[in-house]
Amino acid sequence: MRLTTINHIQQLKHNYQINMKDTKFKIGDKAFKPKGYKFPCTIVSVFESSKGIRVVGEMDEYGLLHIFNENQLEHYT
Repeated sequence: MRLTTINHIQQLKHNYQINMKDTKFKIGDKAFKPKGYKFPCTIVSVFESSKGIRVVGEMDEYGLLHIFNENQLEHYT
């Protein structure tokens, strides 16, 4: 018996999609962390957790990935 079907996966995907218009960052945006340690990065993922919108920044120099909430980062001007 097949537990997951294409329709089931598509429905799950639809249920958990976030409206990208409501997010501060989009994939590919350049950002930095204004407080504390420096973290110049490129946004590589935007997703919703149980605590709100989260973004994954890939550090420009070293490629380190870090998950932030939207308030922790600012756009490069």
